[in-house]
Amino acid sequence: MTSKELNKQLIYEFPKLKDAYTDEVSWQEGDDTGSHTVYGDVFTPHIRKTIENKDDEEIAKIFSYIENTLNMEDEYADEVISFSVLESIAELLKGEQWTDKFIKDRTKKILIEIG
Repeated sequence: MTSKELNKQLIYEFPKLKDAYTDEVSWQEGDDTGSHTVYGDVFTPHIRKTIENKDDEEIAKIFSYIENTLNMEDEYADEVISFSVLESIAELLKGEQWTDKFIKDRTKKILIEIG
């Protein structure tokens, strides 16, 4: 999967991130901006805000998206999710047990590996 495909997939699933995405990529390589940058600077802050707001519906959608992306078994997508998303929120999740019910198998496995 290319950066462009992974980026477009994110915006397709989370259209509310379109403005933040456009701001992020407009001064870089457009849709071809590296997904580590996009997911780290656009998706991860959205996840943090959603956790802080304790928004069950949105967090369920987020973790479903993460799990589905990991289940594609695409090396690049796995790397982006693992390092630019899960590694960034792992510490926050430790204090938010209410999110556990939304975290599925592959996501849980990576979070355990992160520690």
